[in-house]
Amino acid sequence: MKAKTIFILLFLLLFLPGSVSYSEHKPSETPNIIFEEIGQFNDGGMAVTVLVVDKTAYVCEFDNGLEILDIRNPAQIKKITQIEDTEESRGIEVMGRTAYVSCNVNGLKIIDISDLSKPVYLGEYSDREGDPHQFLAEGDTGYLTEWHGGFDIIDLSDPLKPVRLSQYRESGMMAFSMALASPYAFITGYKAGLKILNISNLKKPVLIGEFNNGGETNALQVMDSKAYICDKLQGLEILDVSDPENPKLLGTYNGGGSTVGVGVVDQLAFLINWELGLEAVDVSDPAHPVKLGSFYDGGRPNGIQVVGDLIYIADGGDGLEILRFKKK
Repeated sequence: MKAKTIFILLFLLLFLPGSVSYSEHKPSETPNIIFEEIGQFNDGGMAVTVLVVDKTAYVCEFDNGLEILDIRNPAQIKKITQIEDTEESRGIEVMGRTAYVSCNVNGLKIIDISDLSKPVYLGEYSDREGDPHQFLAEGDTGYLTEWHGGFDIIDLSDPLKPVRLSQYRESGMMAFSMALASPYAFITGYKAGLKILNISNLKKPVLIGEFNNGGETNALQVMDSKAYICDKLQGLEILDVSDPENPKLLGTYNGGGSTVGVGVVDQLAFLINWELGLEAVDVSDPAHPVKLGSFYDGGRPNGIQVVGDLIYIADGGDGLEILRFKKK
């Protein structure tokens, strides 16, 4: 059996839902959030992450690599190109005319996308020690989480030769997702929970706070001094991080299934769930989150981005889905 096939099988086994303890939840009798699917694109790949920039969608397909889609007309999405040698892609960041593609075992690839139809390979980051998962960039600095590795801070001043400035690692931490809120980096460490680092000194990140409620943390979003953390086993956890050294649990929402992604807009948390699809949850009172609506038409959602009243979902074998939501 080829190495690539073995890796994909191991990946699927690792991220299959475990034994889930379902909490009771009584949805509102009448949904207050209505969803309408306005577009879908599926070319047979396994979509795991989506990034929308202007009217272009960058979709990471774990088996086929990064594809670039024209979404100006959601009803008629057009494929612009698929970038070679980006298989096992998990994360995508776009800075101007440069795309950074996190490709698990295959590394962090750097691509010139000045011409979207003819991307040009520029190089890759070679200082890594694990499997790249998520990459974010701010100016000339890059930040990378590595499954089986750690958290790297990278000098991008020469895009052809990215150099590691520093790294944070600790035993048992499987760096997964991150959010940046200067001067802090928030990182989910799978079973190690949430780690909060002070990164004001790029050459020496310092752990200043953490929170671990058990379970398996993955995606997160940080805004307005709150961290919204997805736990595959325990649902959504909402933390007060106004004091990064002492994060406090404000509330949780667990409607069952495996929660793997979150997008928060105007006190609404949109959660994607392997078994339940998309859920809209009112988090205006973090201590008492309330489900307002849901949408599910199959697939296996893995990535989400919310832009205005549109929700973009990387829906596994169902490809990219675009939904519009409105309050009833």
